[in-house]
Amino acid sequence: MRGATRGGSVLEKVYTIGEAAAVLGMPASTIRYYDKNGLFPDMARSQGGIRVFTEDDLEWARFIERLKVSGMPIREIKRYIDLYREGDSTIEERRRIVNERREAILRQMEDLRLSLDFITYKCWYYDVAAKSGTCDTPKNMPTEDLPEDIRRIKAECRINRY
Repeated sequence: MRGATRGGSVLEKVYTIGEAAAVLGMPASTIRYYDKNGLFPDMARSQGGIRVFTEDDLEWARFIERLKVSGMPIREIKRYIDLYREGDSTIEERRRIVNERREAILRQMEDLRLSLDFITYKCWYYDVAAKSGTCDTPKNMPTEDLPEDIRRIKAECRINRY
């Protein structure tokens, strides 16, 4: 759909679910799932019952997707949306929700950083083992002979033997 009209004038560009999915880069099934779970509380429909998306709906979908990617469960996103729709009286509750999500993401990022450090160590370990032909070389290497970043990783990840 290229534009809805009322009385001969173009109101705004509207999209079918397929067009919205293409613009958003997500499957139409995901959009349907969000709608089914009440995440599009103001979803407009054509006279035939077909979902009609505006630019505002696309922005709303991006907003939902960001919350989902942050790890927020659908039921919590729904709760957040309900609070948003209630207005300014829910600012503190919404603030609490996003602050908790931020803290959870920071914890995840730290866990991922430690995982990356561990994998970096293992890459170094096997590079040294492959070059020398044995795992005994990196396993028995004196701490003072280790590269500085590997020493840091071993200490931080508490790697002693492996």
